[in-house]
Amino acid sequence: MKRFIIALVLLFVAVSSCLAYPVTIENGDRSVTFEKAPERVITNCDSNIIELIFALDLDDKLIGYAGFPEYHNNVSPEYLDRLAKIPVVTPGYITLEPLLNANPDFFLSGYNYGIDIPSAGVTDAITPDELDRHGIKCYAITESLIRIMKKPVVSLEDTYNDIRNLGKIFDVEDRSEAVIASMKARVANVEAKLEAISSDKPLEVFIYQTWNAHDQPPRTPGGQAMPSALLKLAHAHNVFDDIDDSWVRTTWEDVVARDPDVILISETGNTNGEERKQLIMNDPVLQGIKAVKEGKIYIIRVEETYPGPRAVHGLELLAKMFYPELF
Repeated sequence: MKRFIIALVLLFVAVSSCLAYPVTIENGDRSVTFEKAPERVITNCDSNIIELIFALDLDDKLIGYAGFPEYHNNVSPEYLDRLAKIPVVTPGYITLEPLLNANPDFFLSGYNYGIDIPSAGVTDAITPDELDRHGIKCYAITESLIRIMKKPVVSLEDTYNDIRNLGKIFDVEDRSEAVIASMKARVANVEAKLEAISSDKPLEVFIYQTWNAHDQPPRTPGGQAMPSALLKLAHAHNVFDDIDDSWVRTTWEDVVARDPDVILISETGNTNGEERKQLIMNDPVLQGIKAVKEGKIYIIRVEETYPGPRAVHGLELLAKMFYPELF
């Protein structure tokens, strides 16, 4: 009888597991159907991508990632030990051959984050169709879809959508909803602290993403990049919010013309924000900008403003920078 009961329990578990699949996920202009949870996952190097896996405790599914060792693996400190256990498949953005050699069944990334934008006549690119031909499913984070189609303006809902979709793909929906609820609670806490700040005239902010000594013309987020959404939540406004794109190139002349109240240096890679701040403060072309005249130049790591679980921490940092008296 005992063996019979155990067999029934095992059968019930197996049947219950099967009930979650197949599951179909809408990912931009594609519908992706999963017959079962992926078992061999590769992500690209951007911290916000791999942190989606860590936030959902799916480390055991992760067989490798493409990384930038020179960036010192800028995942959140809480994930450093976990990242150290994951093999690096290749430095930099992964290409098709090493991806196929790793034999994954799922690639988590984004357009221009490792998934190539489909283009006629291009071969050996990591596109959804090419991966399908090799039996590999892929998912592109929602914020990146602007690179292939029109989409609603960027917001934290993009990240909530990714977390919710991954919860369905891996059958960990309870976990995904708990992560989303925690993020929303932290956002609500920031909004409560900023309630007294008038939204009629938000701080005008220019975000300067630094890469290296030759990052000219300057790179900045447009209206479809996550920093714009975080600024709105922090009662501020991206001066290049009118550009319906994610990360774009601008000119210092245009920055001067928009006269931001604040310059936010977004440190990327190994660039030194303090050094870049001094260059801005001493640049004769920029002396007329309100942010320079008033010394309102702040520094943040780019990873804190990427579209991923850490974006809420980025929001908290921005709010404290702009309105320290409320925190």
